[in-house]
Amino acid sequence: MTKGRKKLAVWQGFLAGWGLSLSVYILGLLLLTLLLVKGALSEGGSFPLVAALCAASALAGGLLTVRLTHWRAGGVLTAALFLSVLLLAGLGFWEEVSWLGRGGVLLLCGLAGGLLGGAAGPRKRRRRK
Repeated sequence: MTKGRKKLAVWQGFLAGWGLSLSVYILGLLLLTLLLVKGALSEGGSFPLVAALCAASALAGGLLTVRLTHWRAGGVLTAALFLSVLLLAGLGFWEEVSWLGRGGVLLLCGLAGGLLGGAAGPRKRRRRK
């Protein structure tokens, strides 16, 4: 019997990272909406915060996936799963979103967050005898 945490399957790590990415993004959008409604933030200043929120949520999910699966490419794949949901939601509900304009910037910010999540993940340590 081994000590420590039980090892998760790879798909469970991806599911946890994807869920964390979506929940951070949705909660951040709710907070951003509250700030917009209260007047603490102007409409012109909201897009940079949404882009940073997209990158931060992809980073958080990527870090969790890399930590749970010990697979460094998991950060990018989690970001791709997260961004595919954003892409499907954008194409399905908003007809006026231009994915070559600001929507494309959101996709690039999300991929950058996933790359950072994979790069900043845990490295394999050598065991000393």
